[in-house]
Amino acid sequence: MNADKRPVAVVTGGSAGLGLVIARTLLSHGYRIVIMGRDEGRLEAAIATCGNQEPGRLLGQVCDVTSRAEVEELFSTVGQTFQRLDVLVNCVGASDRGLVENLDVEQLGTLWDQNVVTALLCSQASIPLLEASSGAIVNIGSLAAKVGARYIGGYSTVKHALAGMTQQMRLELKPRGIHVALVSPGPIARSDAGDRYRDSIDGTLPPQASAPGGGARVKGLPPERVAAAVMKCIRRGAVDIVLPGHLRILIALGHAFPRIGDWLLLKFTSSK
Repeated sequence: MNADKRPVAVVTGGSAGLGLVIARTLLSHGYRIVIMGRDEGRLEAAIATCGNQEPGRLLGQVCDVTSRAEVEELFSTVGQTFQRLDVLVNCVGASDRGLVENLDVEQLGTLWDQNVVTALLCSQASIPLLEASSGAIVNIGSLAAKVGARYIGGYSTVKHALAGMTQQMRLELKPRGIHVALVSPGPIARSDAGDRYRDSIDGTLPPQASAPGGGARVKGLPPERVAAAVMKCIRRGAVDIVLPGHLRILIALGHAFPRIGDWLLLKFTSSK
């Protein structure tokens, strides 16, 4: 029987980017980590960037998190290996660019699978282990889960769905001792910011559409700041964190007064 009492966390999408930063942060707080991804080479490379770890401290597991069978098998393996799970961070996701009038239903389905189905399947599979540990689920959303900005295709649609699912899960799982939280960051600072979507936009979109957040005039967030918010959800029971924090007031104002909300969105996403 595994006598190691250190907490265990699973981070989906942990082989690169924000997911990897979250995994490193959890490591620094004493967690044993399982990072999940579809590419074994990327998982091995990610583990190598974390320095020398004692055996069993940081594991990479290949898994297609849109597949119920693979997800259930993985969490069964986690249970057998560690005999516990304390935290699940759902960090898998994908963004988009485009106008709603041109949104392809198949593309919307792909975004749905990547942003919502992945979190649903992993959360469902983790519930028995998290109930036993009174653990936590943290879903990584987006400012697009709070407002419907221009030019981001189906991304806002699926992130709003993730936000709604997160709140429903929180209410349903609280009596079972599982804390569920949502972290909704603005654009993350990255080396290819502004270039990722340059080739995917066409003449129907202005150049600003390729910019982070569809042209949102918000400074890119250090991924470490988002990882710190995840830790706040886990350790202090925060339920819904918006980054940068000052935007929460503007979002609330926009929800209370939609015309003002539209004006604010146009102001903050204008190219001028």
